[in-house]
Amino acid sequence: MSEDHNQEYQGTKNLSAIPALWANIRDFPRALTLSAFVSGFLVVLVAATGPIVIMLQAAESGHFTDAQTATWIASSWVMSGLFSLYLSLRYRMPMIGSTSTAAIVLLVTSLKTHSIQEAVASYIIVALLFIVVGLAKFMPKLMKAIPHQLIMAMLAGVLFNFGVNIFMQFRDEPWIVSSMVLAYFIARIFKLRAPVVAVLVVGIIASLLLHQMHFRSPHFGVTHLVWISPHFTLGALINLALPMFILTIATQFAPGFAVLKNNGYDAPHNRSLISSGVISLLSAGYLNSGTNTSAITASIAVGEHADPNRETRYTSGVITGIIYIAAGLVGASVLTLFGALPASALAALAGLALFPALSTSLHESLVAHQGREAALVTLLITISGIHPLQLGSPFWGLIAGSLLYALPNLRSRSA
Repeated sequence: MSEDHNQEYQGTKNLSAIPALWANIRDFPRALTLSAFVSGFLVVLVAATGPIVIMLQAAESGHFTDAQTATWIASSWVMSGLFSLYLSLRYRMPMIGSTSTAAIVLLVTSLKTHSIQEAVASYIIVALLFIVVGLAKFMPKLMKAIPHQLIMAMLAGVLFNFGVNIFMQFRDEPWIVSSMVLAYFIARIFKLRAPVVAVLVVGIIASLLLHQMHFRSPHFGVTHLVWISPHFTLGALINLALPMFILTIATQFAPGFAVLKNNGYDAPHNRSLISSGVISLLSAGYLNSGTNTSAITASIAVGEHADPNRETRYTSGVITGIIYIAAGLVGASVLTLFGALPASALAALAGLALFPALSTSLHESLVAHQGREAALVTLLITISGIHPLQLGSPFWGLIAGSLLYALPNLRSRSA
């Protein structure tokens, strides 16, 4: 098929759902390439290394049982798979789903002061907000309402301690942590598509050599899901739902759509938001913290390296969906591997997985001269961990930064 790289690819957006799905399913065996299959596999492999470690830390903060942790992993992966599978087949584009990394990071600290039932309530609120924003086509206005650099400063503040914690682990396991850090930078030098995978492999090898791998009560098999009923509180709305919603829109949907656009796709923005909201709403009780467009892993499956032909590149999204669902069904088995790693290796893996996001958010929050100090205030308050009136530091950081950012405009208007 010939393709015009100067014109964004529409896929099957203009077809109704059933004919589009049938046409793309029928064409899938012919369109699938080895590179697309490898790309889809890599997406899930990356999700099974970096983000899952952060999920385990959040689960520990919230005192989740093993069954609840396994349910969270399983529901997140299965729903990410359904998102990828349905939207890729519906629109003939590599639409990659994931769980918001920024939201999971926020939960690491928030679950220390909020119950698992409040977390589920916040997931429901965020899902409903996605649906409303998608139906109202409100995302562009929403992105303009809060300065981008303040959102990035809040994100950097949420991520900051993960970066610091890498190097704090040198006291306990200097050889394991230093080998993992070195592996990360060597992988970056050689421009590996998934450096965090190399970090995990090196961490496992180093832990084995130093006799720090300890397997306890291994579990293999299909995950048995548990249901958690929501408990709606003001704290769940302000400390969990609103920051999660803002961070997911700004750090998942916006850059995820940008990745698609940069690769020549006219992505279905509003319908993606609605699909995300519906999938997240249906699975919130099974601890799915939200399904959204991927930003970090999307580049693996959306670029030309996945398939030179963008009209058949949707197959990488389909493969991602299938493997995500298969991995989710046996999500509890993954806990056996990560439960065997020493705490220092898990902390280093989590921090290094977030290194690119931390670097980018710090840069974008402070690069512009206008509003730089307001962004710095947002960053520092978020890092501080203060919680006046039982409202978390990300909330106060964003409020303080927004007020300081607006002061010059108020002065110019009064003059």
